[in-house]
Amino acid sequence: MSDLRLERKIVWLAALIQLANVLDFMIVLPLGPDLTKAINIPSSDMGLLGGIYTFSAAISGVIFAPYLDRFDRKKAAIAFLLGLVISTFLCALAYDRDSMLVARTLAGIFGGPVTALSLSMVIDMVPVKRRGQAIALVTSAFTVSSVFGVPLALELSRLFAWQMPFIVIASFGALVALGILILLPPMTGHIDKTMSKPAKVLLRPLFRKREIRLSYILLALLSFAQFLLFAGSINYFVFNLDFPRSGLAGIYIAGGVLSFAAMMLTGRFVDFYGARVLSYILAVIYVLVLADGYLHDPIMGVPVVFTLFMMCAAIMGVITSSISSEAPGDGERAAYMSLQTTTRHFAAGAAGVISSIILTTNPDGSLNNIHILALITIGCILTLPILIVMLRKAINIRDGIL
Repeated sequence: MSDLRLERKIVWLAALIQLANVLDFMIVLPLGPDLTKAINIPSSDMGLLGGIYTFSAAISGVIFAPYLDRFDRKKAAIAFLLGLVISTFLCALAYDRDSMLVARTLAGIFGGPVTALSLSMVIDMVPVKRRGQAIALVTSAFTVSSVFGVPLALELSRLFAWQMPFIVIASFGALVALGILILLPPMTGHIDKTMSKPAKVLLRPLFRKREIRLSYILLALLSFAQFLLFAGSINYFVFNLDFPRSGLAGIYIAGGVLSFAAMMLTGRFVDFYGARVLSYILAVIYVLVLADGYLHDPIMGVPVVFTLFMMCAAIMGVITSSISSEAPGDGERAAYMSLQTTTRHFAAGAAGVISSIILTTNPDGSLNNIHILALITIGCILTLPILIVMLRKAINIRDGIL
C-alpha cells in the first residue's frame, strides 16, 4: 500500500474516531430540554453534566499520557474506543442526574485518550505541508456531528425516547473500532526499535518547552471560552428566547453544513498563508456574534446567531489545532496530544462548573445571567490572536527560522 493511500485511510479513520467521540460528548447538551423533562435534570446543571465528562477525560489523560507512546497506536485506539462504547451505552440506563454523571465520568475516562491517539496517528503519518487540511478534516467531526449526528439524535429522542441516541452512538463507535481492526496495519513507527523496552515520555521536560506551554494555554483558553457559553445555549434558546424544540435539528444542520465548508477553506488557507492574520479577523467577527446573541435579544435571530457561533468556533478550532500540531517532537506526540486533550478538558470542565455556578434556573426552565458568561467569553476570544502570534514566534525560534 502506498504511503498516500495509507495516509488517507488513517485520516478518515481518525475522523470517524473523532466523530464517535464528539457525538458522545455533544449529544448531552442538545438533549438538555429532553433530559430536564424526562429525568428531572435542572437546566442550570447542563454545564455540570458536560463538565464531568471533560474533567474525567482530563484526569485520564494525565494518567495515560506518559505511556501512550509505548504502544501500537492501532491496538491502543481500539481498546479505548471500546471502553467509550460501553460507557455510552450505560448513559442510556441513567435514571436521574447522579446516575448520568457516573456514566458520563466513565465515558470521559476513555474518550480523552482515544482523541489523543487519533490525532497522533494523523500527525505521525501526514507531513506538515498537508497537515492543515488533514487536521481540518479530522476536527470537522464537530460540524459533521452537527449536520447529521445531532439532528438525527434529536429526532430519535423525539420519535422514540431520549435513550435511543446513546444506543445508536455506541453502536456506531463499535463499527469504527471494527474498521480500525480490519483496515489499519500496526502503527509502531513512533517506537524506538533499538530499545528493549519502549521509553516512557517524561512530562516535566515536555512542559519546560516554551512552545508546548503556549500551545496548551492557547487551546485551553479556546476550550474554556467555547464551553462556558455553549453548555447553556440550547436551553437558553428554548426556554429564554422561545425558540421551538422542533427547530433545533434545523439550526444544527444549517450550522454544521456551513461550518464544515468554512473549515475546509480554513485548512487550505492556513496551509498556504498561516494563521495569524485570519485569527485577528475571526476574533472580531466572533465577538460581534456573541454580543448580539447573548447580551440582548438577538437582532439577527436565533438561527443566524447559532450558525455563526458554530462557524466561528469551528474556524478558530482549525487555526489553533493546526499551529499547535507543530509544537511536539517525533517521539512525544501521543504524550503531547494526550496532555493537550487533558488541558482542553480541564478547561472545558472548569467552564462547565463555572457556568453552573453563575447560571440559575427559573421554575419554567429559563436561565438567568447568560450575559455574564458572554462577557467572559468575549474577553477570552480577544486574547487568542495574541497567543497565536506568540506561539508562532516560539516555534520559529526552536526551528531556527528568523
